[in-house]
Amino acid sequence: HSMNKTPEMVWLKVRSHSNGGFIVGHKDLDGGTAPWTHFLALNNSDAEGDLNTIFNDTAPTSTHLTLGTSSWVNYDAREYISMLFTSTSVSKVGSYTGTGSTQTITTGFQPRFAIIKRVNSAQHWYVFDTTRGWASGNDQYIKLDLTDAQAAADLGQPISTGFQVGSDPTVGASGDKYIYYCHA
Repeated sequence: HSMNKTPEMVWLKVRSHSNGGFIVGHKDLDGGTAPWTHFLALNNSDAEGDLNTIFNDTAPTSTHLTLGTSSWVNYDAREYISMLFTSTSVSKVGSYTGTGSTQTITTGFQPRFAIIKRVNSAQHWYVFDTTRGWASGNDQYIKLDLTDAQAAADLGQPISTGFQVGSDPTVGASGDKYIYYCHA
């Protein structure tokens, strides 16, 4: 790849066949211990899984992304697309542990868009943005892994240095692990 930075989150999808998931790698899976031994699927709500044939148990570098032999990411005569994400002054790839009460996640900027996913148990991929109404109160969200219409709940809000999440299990259950991507 030509990012000149190490990817912190990777999305991979087969393009040439109708079957196959949308695989996600993230620097904070497995509690950050051995994150590239684990994966998520963007098209379902499952908890993180452990499969060494996805990323070949190898962390990406500033120049290379290593793929294993799984047909989800690397199979003869199939075409794939990959999307690589890393933190910058206007984007953040990170994680947090829920506290069961309101907590602040610091990103260094006020995000206008966020994706949040609980990883230690099944949970949808929640998407918030300020255009549709991510603010204090009736937050509009969609779920990436479903075709449902947008819905509303009081789940958190962007602030000048990051965002806040509440105690709802979708974004802040006590002791649960969450990953996120957001940008300004």
